[in-house]
Amino acid sequence: MKFSASKFLQSKYSPINLTPSFFYTLLLIIHIGLVWVTPYFPTQDGPGHIYNLVILKDLINGGKEWGSFFSYQLHAVPNLAFILISYPLLQFFPPLIVEKLFISIYIVLMGSSVYLFLRTFNKASLTFIFFVFPVIFNFNLMMGFYSYVITVPLFLFAFSLSWKTRNRSAAYKFIFINLAGLIIFYFHIIPFIFFLLSLLCITIVQSNGFKRIFFDQLKLLSIISPSLLVLFLYLANSTKSVLPDFAYLFSLSRYIYLRNDLFFFSTVTFSQWQMLPGFMFTCLFLSFFILSIYLLIKDPDKGWLKIGDVSASDKVLIYLSFLLLLIYFATPFRFGGGDFFNQRFPWVIFIILLPLLQINKRFLSERFVLVSIASVAVIFLVFNAFIFLQQSSRVEKFLSGLNAGIPKGAYVMTYKTRDPEAGWPRIDALMHGASYYGIFNECIDIGNYETGSEYFPIKFKDNIPPFPSLDQIAYRAETINWSEYPSIQYVLGWEINKSDKNKLNNFFHIIYEKDFFSLWQRNTITP
Repeated sequence: MKFSASKFLQSKYSPINLTPSFFYTLLLIIHIGLVWVTPYFPTQDGPGHIYNLVILKDLINGGKEWGSFFSYQLHAVPNLAFILISYPLLQFFPPLIVEKLFISIYIVLMGSSVYLFLRTFNKASLTFIFFVFPVIFNFNLMMGFYSYVITVPLFLFAFSLSWKTRNRSAAYKFIFINLAGLIIFYFHIIPFIFFLLSLLCITIVQSNGFKRIFFDQLKLLSIISPSLLVLFLYLANSTKSVLPDFAYLFSLSRYIYLRNDLFFFSTVTFSQWQMLPGFMFTCLFLSFFILSIYLLIKDPDKGWLKIGDVSASDKVLIYLSFLLLLIYFATPFRFGGGDFFNQRFPWVIFIILLPLLQINKRFLSERFVLVSIASVAVIFLVFNAFIFLQQSSRVEKFLSGLNAGIPKGAYVMTYKTRDPEAGWPRIDALMHGASYYGIFNECIDIGNYETGSEYFPIKFKDNIPPFPSLDQIAYRAETINWSEYPSIQYVLGWEINKSDKNKLNNFFHIIYEKDFFSLWQRNTITP
């Protein structure tokens, strides 16, 4: 008898049942493990979020450490997910552990929400569930948009359950939709918009003919009126309104950038090397997607070209993905008081498209699909692991000055020489590196951008001395006139070129230097 290893492993004698669900769970655990083995999980805004969370905890408890520099204002703004989840954890765990716990929760929610989403809209598409792994460490997560990324899986849960309960009573839908809507809204406003659009698409699909659409939309408006009222009240009372840069819409380079980001579905973040697994990932997805469209067109029972014959669940996904694509290309970089508006869409659009995929055994076997997607997911994980550990090593080197004697309460800022020709990386894990010095040495990071945003509770007090603009601190430090800002006591330098060093030498001197990091102290310390 010929021995079959694969059959043996799946037999009753196997210590574990090597099913797709087992490997899916295993890959989720490995992704979480990568977060924990990385000493400093490399995100751009993450250090600032943790820093301000530490400040908020102190201020709420009397402000013994930070009360001389900061105040706080707790408002019900639609950006509370990170605070609501992480603040309770901070009562029991150190700051960096809280960040890892938060990201772990996000990964678990992504894994479970995508599973429910595929199972709800097309059980057959569960074969493609491994496609979620390349987009877990997406551009938005690595930028540190924590409240946004953790709210997306909540939107997927709400969208799936709304479809499952679409035929329930109006009273039931009123309670469920508004409860889900209010939670999503206060967690983050953009996934709330996604949720409203999904409800719009469900209602259109459920309507019997164009004449009923108008009345059904009115019915939907009445059902979701409490959630809409909260949205309108927030917009009406918003204290800060930034006009969108519509001139940017006419830029050809913008569309090239958006096209490229959409092609890789937000998977290329720190390194151009990520384009290699990203290209494999996208080509594999497009191959399955094109084949699925072909099968739908060729199937006489489906009649995919005849929109009226498309299944209701497919219609909802097609309508919603089309709306998101339209918004993605038609909106500017800054919209609704937030930056990187467009860059929040590609990986969400990708997930919305997944249930449209299907397999025909005449062309492909289920095993081949699973193995090919899982292989790309593993390759992506390997690339990300190497890059994340490399970025974490940079952070560790940047933090080598923690024991160089910076006093508590000192005003510090990060100074990085910018190379306008470089273009990479898209994400700078050291941009808010000064926040780590705030967390561990209780220094004041003058580049704390959250203090100037209505979406965050921490504010600088009025008695704080003047600082350069946030744009100068982050991107144009070489333009700062240091004589105007004597309160800046320490500069945390990274890869500072000779020209910038000559400028700094007029006001500072180096007290510590290692590798690419240099710590500069002002020649005359101003208390």
